[in-house]
Amino acid sequence: MYMFQSIKTFVTQMPRHLMVASSAWISKIIVSIIQIISIRTLLSYLGEERYAVYTIAFSLTLWFNLVSFGLGFSLQNFISEARAKKESYEKYIIAALQITVLLLIVAFLAVLLISSPVQEIIFRKFTFIQEIEHINIVFFIGIISATTAILGIIYKVYYALHKGYIPNIMPAVAAVISMTLIVLFNHYSHVQHSILSALLIFTLPQLFLVLTAFITSFKKYFTKSFSFNFEVIKLLFTRALKFYGINILGLAYMQTDYLVISQTLNTNEIVKYNIFSRVFMVFTFIYITMMQAIWPVNAEMFVRKEFTKIKTIIKKCVCASAILIVLGTITVIFFANLIIKVLAPGLNIAPSLSLILLLGLYTFLLAWQDTFATLLQSMNVLKIFWIYLPPMLVINILSQHFMSKKYGSDGIVLGLIISMISLSSWVLPTKIYSIIKKRKL
Repeated sequence: MYMFQSIKTFVTQMPRHLMVASSAWISKIIVSIIQIISIRTLLSYLGEERYAVYTIAFSLTLWFNLVSFGLGFSLQNFISEARAKKESYEKYIIAALQITVLLLIVAFLAVLLISSPVQEIIFRKFTFIQEIEHINIVFFIGIISATTAILGIIYKVYYALHKGYIPNIMPAVAAVISMTLIVLFNHYSHVQHSILSALLIFTLPQLFLVLTAFITSFKKYFTKSFSFNFEVIKLLFTRALKFYGINILGLAYMQTDYLVISQTLNTNEIVKYNIFSRVFMVFTFIYITMMQAIWPVNAEMFVRKEFTKIKTIIKKCVCASAILIVLGTITVIFFANLIIKVLAPGLNIAPSLSLILLLGLYTFLLAWQDTFATLLQSMNVLKIFWIYLPPMLVINILSQHFMSKKYGSDGIVLGLIISMISLSSWVLPTKIYSIIKKRKL
């Protein structure tokens, strides 16, 4: 009884942002482990060539997230600012609901329009697979992903209210459901080698959970959503559009790799890149969840001009990410052969030390960049992203294209590193420290 009481006291006294981060770490570790071990089951279910198509198709889910138009980020900041000023934020919730309905309609029409040409372009190397010829995979993945992204504004509401542990649990639950289903399909289903089935298994559970959370949390506002406050809608949507532009450029930067490899790498290289990038995604997920938890905390500290605390957050985040990634890279090097044997048995894939080291360096640069990017966005400082992201994207696409043709999967990561070093690694920290210096005066 005493031990139970001690644990309860510890949890209740834990700072809310640390509770959010801790729950996110646990959830992301579960998700990452399942994503890694699912590679073996998916390879068994699909085969090497169809698995390569699956990885490219699944990467499109992030592109379809763009239909959310940055609404969640805008809503989160408005709620955080209202909380810091001890004001009601109900009007922002109602406006967000109204915008959500519009976005769902736009998303359906957009996916219907672009799905066929997109499928034809990115899968032209795989037309020998009959499923690609007869089923519009991009349409199905687009509708599911877009709907999940739009309704996902509920995640940002939870984060703004310092209840991020709720949405943090949901991806882990969805991942467990998906893993269970793919194992069952692999062993018992008469439908084998279906790329669409695999994609549905790994996307529909997340949509169901998001829809449930959305309805449960927002249903009390549904009747109020017929009353329009156009001034609030304008404020919310105007800021959302600023985030949206950044999301487009940022996502284009982050997801260029799978579009490039679909055109420049062979199936074996695609599978190797996917395996090791998934492994390093574990470290990325752990770090990103920490930044998501800090976002609303920093937004409130910035309003209160607590700049010393903001600097402390920066130092802690950079140090923590460096330690995590160095130890993680050493671990991956040590177990590289085992990773290949476990995840891709029977395939002729040679582990690459250079690829692992490059992914380690890239992951650290990504953590460095995201530290400053997250803090700037929580302060609503967005113009800087419009300035540096377009040229950085061009550098990224060109360097990945030419490097991958010469160095294979290593070249993809080299392209990412070159583009980061050229701009974001120094532009973002310079901007945030200049803002803090000006606000102190």
